[in-house]
Amino acid sequence: MKFGKTFESHLTMEWRQQYMDYVKLKTMIRQGVENAPNPKSTKQYDIDAYFRAFESNFFIVLKEELVKVNNFYAEKLAEARRKHAQLKINLFATVRVPGQLADTRSSLISASVDVKNKRNKTRKLRFAYSEFYLSLILLQNYQNLNLTGFRKICKKYNKYLKSSAGTLWFEQNVVGAPFTDDRLLQQLINEVEELYIKHLADGNRAKAMAKLRVPPLGQPTPPGVVFCAGLVLGLFIVGALTCIASYFYFRDSIQSLMYLYRGQFVWILFCFYLTINVKAFQNVGVNHVLIFEIEPRHHLQPPTFLRISSTLGYICTLSILAFIYYKDFELQDPYIFPLVPVVISLVFLFNPIRIMNYPARRWLIRVFGRVVAAPFYYVRFVDFWVADQMNSLVLCIVDYYYLMRFYWRYWNHYEDIFYFEPDYVVPLLRGFPAWLRLVQCLRRYHDSSSKSISYLLNALKYTTTLMVVLFSTLQMESSAKYSSIFENPYTWLYLASALVSTIFCTGWDLLRDFGLFKIWRWDNFLLREKLVYPKCFYYFVMFENVTIRCFWAIEFYLVYNNFVLPYNCKTLASFLEVTRRFFWNFLRLENEHLYNCGRFRATRDIFIAPLNPRQEQLLERMMDESTLQASKGNESLSEGEDNVLDKKYF
Repeated sequence: MKFGKTFESHLTMEWRQQYMDYVKLKTMIRQGVENAPNPKSTKQYDIDAYFRAFESNFFIVLKEELVKVNNFYAEKLAEARRKHAQLKINLFATVRVPGQLADTRSSLISASVDVKNKRNKTRKLRFAYSEFYLSLILLQNYQNLNLTGFRKICKKYNKYLKSSAGTLWFEQNVVGAPFTDDRLLQQLINEVEELYIKHLADGNRAKAMAKLRVPPLGQPTPPGVVFCAGLVLGLFIVGALTCIASYFYFRDSIQSLMYLYRGQFVWILFCFYLTINVKAFQNVGVNHVLIFEIEPRHHLQPPTFLRISSTLGYICTLSILAFIYYKDFELQDPYIFPLVPVVISLVFLFNPIRIMNYPARRWLIRVFGRVVAAPFYYVRFVDFWVADQMNSLVLCIVDYYYLMRFYWRYWNHYEDIFYFEPDYVVPLLRGFPAWLRLVQCLRRYHDSSSKSISYLLNALKYTTTLMVVLFSTLQMESSAKYSSIFENPYTWLYLASALVSTIFCTGWDLLRDFGLFKIWRWDNFLLREKLVYPKCFYYFVMFENVTIRCFWAIEFYLVYNNFVLPYNCKTLASFLEVTRRFFWNFLRLENEHLYNCGRFRATRDIFIAPLNPRQEQLLERMMDESTLQASKGNESLSEGEDNVLDKKYF
């Protein structure tokens, strides 16, 4: 991966504007070379004058970027020192550590502390120190990423301008700059580790570092994980091809197979699409880990996603083959097999044992719980994103309900076990994801200080989706009363609501979620200023989004003229909608990464309790003492220890 992509993928989104503008500086160099006078038609004096002027202007801009980085690093370092001192006060107050705060412990805590309260405070302190340690690592990454950026841009200047001025400027200005001095930051990191080990991990260093340490974002996936992912993927492909061949061979005798497995097909396709999304985000530099506020210590790599998707797919193919060839195994009942993949998936997800990506599973369950209880929680980016995915998996959700209803009828020996006609639960399930997004938008409006009308407009968009569900249900329920479909008044209400919803949703996708149609000149026409993917990809996504959004009209025409059975048309529509969401994910995450367009913030600032005036004075005294110790330590360091160019923290 080129450094520009690495830079984009490893920066902290909250601090985006505070990093050196590597892209702008690289563009300046390229334009400087491209606009240089032609040596065949220009005097050497004019050429030299042009490059002197360009050099002067370039290094002025580079100096401004350096000042910006120095100032921001100093601010964040001062903030980190203050938080560290505050956490120390709370730590010593909780564990009653004698020594430094022995003279003030009576003023910080009461004489008797309940054991349960102390345990709760200790748990909160562990989390606070873990998050604070993460913020220090992010600041360290900020320091080294900018340092590498300045070094790279100076080398690029030397390469394209055929000059040594870049190296000279780097040595004079960047080497020894305030933000390159990591001694105080490293001292903070070491002290946090020591405090956590001693007071919060019972002296167990391995246990403490397992909670604190943050793996590098660019860390390669272990070969064993890649091998397992490839192995299971190969098994799934072989199983899928065998299933397809077997289905067409026994097609007339297993008509029920699609009814029982369609929802699982859609779900597996969605999992593979999500795997491709994550891999693409990693390749182009979209930091989905920070956008989704995933714990960096436990985020899943693309091969892990692939292994999970392939495993679920392979289990499903084995289930299908067992369903088709159950007589060859001398079994009397084939209908138990469609339930096997569902049960295994649920057991895998809710398994309480800390194995099989337990942190990721727990995170997913917690997020889904927040989504279902949308009105009662502040809405984060990942909450609305999951709800949007559910809107594209509506048919999958309905099919799982049909599967449950099938087994209820089967185990109770109903005559018609394959009754897959809608009941009153189906429209509720079809409208449930849209309802979740509606209340999320209203909650966002309630929590917003600006009371932006965009939240209400977004809520109105999902209201139109609910209207489509309502009128389509009424149209289907009343269709038997009319000789022609167009005599039914609900048909016209359904068509009108679907048209309004399509226009509203498509416009919102293109203008708000994707952030397109910002530029009308030829350069990036109909797109926006910053792009991550090739331009042709944006035009393709625009076309497929509009086309699939309008598929309901094609579906209506095909079913009305009896060209395609309604069930088959719904199946095709479901696969197309999941595919549309797959491409939607690319541009929505990119837009959020570049512009924070949804105004979601991934903040990790943890405060245990406010300080009183006496604690403020104590905190200032502790900070003064740490500053004095740091200055003494700095004097003892040699200049040779100050070279940090080769450090790799990302």
